Amino acid sequence: MLKLWQARDTFDPARLMRKFEDGRDFDWDDLGQLLLRTIAIDRNRITGDCVRAFGFLADLTDDEHTLARDQYQREHVVAERLRAS
Repeated sequence: MLKLWQARDTFDPARLMRKFEDGRDFDWDDLGQLLLRTIAIDRNRITGDCVRAFGFLADLTDDEHTLARDQYQREHVVAERLRAS
């Protein structure tokens, strides 16, 4: 969260999970370029693995939620509290 906050970006974990579950926004052709042609890409498995592996991002603390919405870096006290923890 601190890295996103420093980059002046926002983060919506629910949106990310929907993107993983949907799978249409993935660049599947690009992924295919990285793999041997004999390897089949199992889209359902890949998107399911992403949802499971990154599911913890949906359990943000109150401070993390605050920073996730603070694209203008106004919440310095919250950021320092997270850095200290």
